[in-house]
Amino acid sequence: MDPADAIALLGGPIGTGPQRWADLGCGTGTFTRALAHRLPAGSTIHAMDRDPQALRALPARAHGVDIRPLLGDLVRDPWPWPPLDGMLWANVLHFVPDRPALLQRAATHLQPDGQWIVVEYDTDVPRPPWVPYPLGFEALVTLAAGAGFTQAERLGERPSVFGHARIYAVRLRRG
Repeated sequence: MDPADAIALLGGPIGTGPQRWADLGCGTGTFTRALAHRLPAGSTIHAMDRDPQALRALPARAHGVDIRPLLGDLVRDPWPWPPLDGMLWANVLHFVPDRPALLQRAATHLQPDGQWIVVEYDTDVPRPPWVPYPLGFEALVTLAAGAGFTQAERLGERPSVFGHARIYAVRLRRG
């Protein structure tokens, strides 16, 4: 996805003052940079991925936002930061077989008013090895509600370059 599409997919500005976010499974940072466009200057993004080469592609700062890389697996490794204002998971959940456990874990790492932005393919049809555990929009909303995230705001959608499903972004909050 090109950077402009990633920025547009995340919707408008997020908050008015500096915030702490995590981008879990950040890869080379396409959505990390897009998130930096949407956060206020002075914010921090903790960018976690298990690929050290991908993390080296991240800038230390983008659009007035500090980016702090962390080598780790989002399912197995600890999340060392204090409660966050938000989390971004872009194209991550379709690789996780035990999503309810991961969502419960995420809920404990967010401030009570924290938000969670998910970018996924809007399909429930597996496409191994790229999308082994798909999570369409309706399925995600149901799953998130089980972890206490009962407010869902669809931020945008784009056609997938793979052509089999659209990509959507949703902001989830506790109700």
